[in-house]
Amino acid sequence: MATASSSYDHPRYYDIAFNVLRKQECDFLEACFKRYGDSRIRRVLDIACGTGQHLLRLARRGYEVTGLDLSAANLAYVKGRAARSGLTPSLVQADMADFRFDRPSDAAICLQDSQGHLLTNEQILSHFRAVARALRPGGLYIFDRMIPNNWAHPATRWSWTRRQGRITVRVVFRTMLDIDEVSQVCREEITLDVRDGGRRRIIRQRYPTRVVFPQELRALIQLNGAFELAAWHPNFHLHRRLEDTKRPLMIVAVLRRVSSAPREWRG
Repeated sequence: MATASSSYDHPRYYDIAFNVLRKQECDFLEACFKRYGDSRIRRVLDIACGTGQHLLRLARRGYEVTGLDLSAANLAYVKGRAARSGLTPSLVQADMADFRFDRPSDAAICLQDSQGHLLTNEQILSHFRAVARALRPGGLYIFDRMIPNNWAHPATRWSWTRRQGRITVRVVFRTMLDIDEVSQVCREEITLDVRDGGRRRIIRQRYPTRVVFPQELRALIQLNGAFELAAWHPNFHLHRRLEDTKRPLMIVAVLRRVSSAPREWRG
């Protein structure tokens, strides 16, 4: 039995493990494009694209897509998957809090609570500035954030199993561990128990993440000044409002890039 320190070192196993509800999420994205976009959306930027589960589905639906991720292994995996499908997405290795593109996109997405890797308000605002630079005026930014439903006893654990061919991956995901109530930073752990043919591997990943509550998120959007909050929905349900939902697991926010963003953010 082999043990590895990070699931990001094994993108194929990570891709199998987290291939859950991605088609429905892409359906949600397209519905948001039509409902909240000011014109037709053609170019989409996938921030923290990971193994490309949303990126490649959107490419197959006819969008011109760009994937941004900090992991070279993830990007190499996405490139291989895309080539086998006859797709040619643009792929860029960059930090989600500091990136620039010469050509603006019509929409940007950042899913799987990837913004949680931004551990301070300053990093979140830097990220918003980078996204604003990457979008045309009127462009949409859609992202999800997990909401803790029990701050007093927050530790949460989920487990599930996914199979693909001869590979079986059992996933244990734990979050809201060791919370610092001042910084709202906690720890998450992912364990993949992989059976690949006759071989077993245990892959573990531990990393810090930041919790942001809805009222804080609204304040950060207002402080940034480059976006208006077009809508937010619970748990990828387009026809439900966050305000009307008890104990939602996820916020899905839809921001619209305003034309009056500060000049220094437009370069």
